[in-house]
Amino acid sequence: PMSLPLAASASTRASGASASRPRAPATAPATAHRPARARDRGGRPSHQKLQPNPIASRRRGSTTRRAAIAADTAESDAADGVVPAFGEGSPAWPLVHADLKSGKFGKVRTVSVADARDLMARGASLADVRPRIEFEEFRAGVDGDDSLDVRNVPYMVPHRSVAKRWQGYMLCTKDGLKERDWRFNRSFAERFPDKSAPIVVGCKTGGDIRMEPIRIETDPSTGRTRQVIPEGSSQYGDKSKSNSLMAIYELQQAGYTNLYHLDGGVTKWCVDGERHQGDPYKFYFHPTILPGILFQLIMVEGIVVRSNMAYVKKFHPESFDQINNTNALYGIINDLIANSPINWMFDYYS
Repeated sequence: PMSLPLAASASTRASGASASRPRAPATAPATAHRPARARDRGGRPSHQKLQPNPIASRRRGSTTRRAAIAADTAESDAADGVVPAFGEGSPAWPLVHADLKSGKFGKVRTVSVADARDLMARGASLADVRPRIEFEEFRAGVDGDDSLDVRNVPYMVPHRSVAKRWQGYMLCTKDGLKERDWRFNRSFAERFPDKSAPIVVGCKTGGDIRMEPIRIETDPSTGRTRQVIPEGSSQYGDKSKSNSLMAIYELQQAGYTNLYHLDGGVTKWCVDGERHQGDPYKFYFHPTILPGILFQLIMVEGIVVRSNMAYVKKFHPESFDQINNTNALYGIINDLIANSPINWMFDYYS
């Protein structure tokens, strides 16, 4: 008795009709001459297909982003077991500095500009780990002269986040905010595959491994944290820290055994008169600072306009509406600043 309904259900599904709806009789009504509209798998007419689900689309997008992050992780230095000296997953700089000073992964051999020149004359290479734009502005060696082997492998690269890069653009930072190259050691290995070859590593200023780093300490009497700045450093810069030292910290872990640290960096190389091109003290324009220039000009103009309008509204209210209505640009700028976080500057007129 159970086989008959199952068989009927199977034949019904094969014909495309619903099991709960009886099949139309052979003698159809007058409208039966109209061809049946095509239906999709869900039984809906093809012209009534569902619109894309935005939530599902977002989920697919987040899945794609997660897959991209996973791919990045597989290609990153973390997959090789290298502890970064900067950024996510890195120890605090005083710990990195202590490892460098103690020779945990290898001795840091600091060389002067003259020593570096002699090493390069005997076949050593210079790995310039400054950002790409800095390398293009000034560097050791001269185009067309192969007597010096200079290669650029940036330790810091433009941030992968567009929003982060634009924060830098607004501050007139060339190429925007930067982050540690998440595959720096692999990029370095592509440019310097021989891990036993002599390589001088240099950045802009070099850093001094002999100096003590800036530390954050807790006062036992008050429980408050304070910044301890050793002599030679300041709140604006830690003289014991540099891109070249951070790069050496990682490259030693990656197996490079013949590294030298350039004292004073590429800036001192150029100042000492060694063969170079560009000027380390010259300002070089780059189009990525234009958004910052425009933004700061607008803000300065906005502050001037807002200050004038606030003064007029306070002491000459009869003229305020006239100025606000006849000068549309003044009105727009005034409203923009009035609704910005810096409007507190003009509260003294209220």
